[in-house]
Amino acid sequence: MKSILTWILSFTLVFVAADTMADKWWYFAGDNEPLYGTWVNMDYYNRPAQKIIYHSDGTGTFYTQADSNKPAFKSKNLITGKWKDAEGNIMYKTHWVGNWREEGYSLIKISNSESTLEFLWNIRDYPNKIDPNHVYYRKYTRK
Repeated sequence: MKSILTWILSFTLVFVAADTMADKWWYFAGDNEPLYGTWVNMDYYNRPAQKIIYHSDGTGTFYTQADSNKPAFKSKNLITGKWKDAEGNIMYKTHWVGNWREEGYSLIKISNSESTLEFLWNIRDYPNKIDPNHVYYRKYTRK
């Protein structure tokens, strides 16, 4: 009887742990992620970019001026995690490489209405939280 109970508890623990980890790690992005699309912040000028477009092919284009047709920067992005926080906001972890010879990690939050994108980036590791007071914090609205 003890071995059956131990087996059931172990089996349950594995599934609970796997389900919890699946929300945050090893995510395989689909073609219709809420992240994809055009995001703007007209308060930014030059740097940070006024307009960012995240494409479903895993690339991003950054425009220093929203009305420009010439991207200032490009990136390749790998979405490595996706989950919802307690408020229903969509959270992403991304690992990116930019054509400006920099590589880094981002924590991205898309509001539960999918109209606002906030992110924080770091060149060493994934940020732990979105901190609006951090120097690498950015905020955009969907266009």
